[in-house]
Amino acid sequence: MSGPTSVGRRRAVAALLCLLTPLSGCSAVAGADHDGMTACVTTLFPAGTFTEFTEALAAEGERHDIDFDVQDVGNDAGREFEVLSACGTRQVDLAVVSAVSPTGSLATLRRLTSRGTPVICYNTCLAPPDDEAETVAFVTNDQRALGRTTGSAAAAYIEEHLGGSARIAYLTCETYEVCQERREGLEDGLADVEVEVVDSQEGFSVERATPVATSLLAAHPDVDVIIAENEDAVVGAANAVRARGMTGRTVVFGIGMNPAVGELLLADDGTVRMTTGQDPASWAAEVVEIALVLRDGGRPADHLHHVPGPLFSHDDPAPVQQYLNRHSR
Repeated sequence: MSGPTSVGRRRAVAALLCLLTPLSGCSAVAGADHDGMTACVTTLFPAGTFTEFTEALAAEGERHDIDFDVQDVGNDAGREFEVLSACGTRQVDLAVVSAVSPTGSLATLRRLTSRGTPVICYNTCLAPPDDEAETVAFVTNDQRALGRTTGSAAAAYIEEHLGGSARIAYLTCETYEVCQERREGLEDGLADVEVEVVDSQEGFSVERATPVATSLLAAHPDVDVIIAENEDAVVGAANAVRARGMTGRTVVFGIGMNPAVGELLLADDGTVRMTTGQDPASWAAEVVEIALVLRDGGRPADHLHHVPGPLFSHDDPAPVQQYLNRHSR
């Protein structure tokens, strides 16, 4: 994909208007087009990682004169279509989207791009090859690397504390392709120890993950380790361990970070041992860098933009406390 973006074309139109407009009005037209930018942003959920991302995006946008209009779609493809169709009608300069479905969001994003609105994916995107065909960039983490980091940490714990073998259970978010990739990485990280997977159930919101994990532990009271594929699942797993009176018996390893997870990592009971974060503030910085390239009429050199995931551990509380200090209100 090459050539000027719709943002660049609008700048070219503004420049042409300058030739046809009295000098006193020319700088105002060109300057407003170059300096300002409007973008629609969708989130899957109005909390956690998405809140951190949109707050960082707003701060970065203010510095660069980009107005980000954030709307939550509640993980609903119909709502996503409604919100992004309205954005297309408004002729915004850019859409920043965490796709509800790798296939089900295709028609919605294709409609935007057909109207000349460039789309940046973050967190989740369309399935290949539609991702590169319909979006200009995808900002995310290397999901397999996130999983591999957490899996390796769990393996080290199993080796040191459980004699090299453990019964484990998963709380998953594998409705999303990114979480399927996390699972592959988790299994890679756990490959050097002996594990028996006794259960694997979906639960990626606290409201869903807590009862699912509680039932899981009731059915399998000998589970040694719960591995949670996102931050809400970490919280749900920890809630369940405490509710079932299994503190000190069952521990939690996870992927994803938010203040609730940070507090659990610092808790004296040590139920939550470790998580690999996603660093949504770095997502936001990367999205803004891409937006600036688009504003200048260019196109990013690469489609996939991986942001490293930081590690947070119960055994190393300083980075956890630093994270909480940054996110205190």
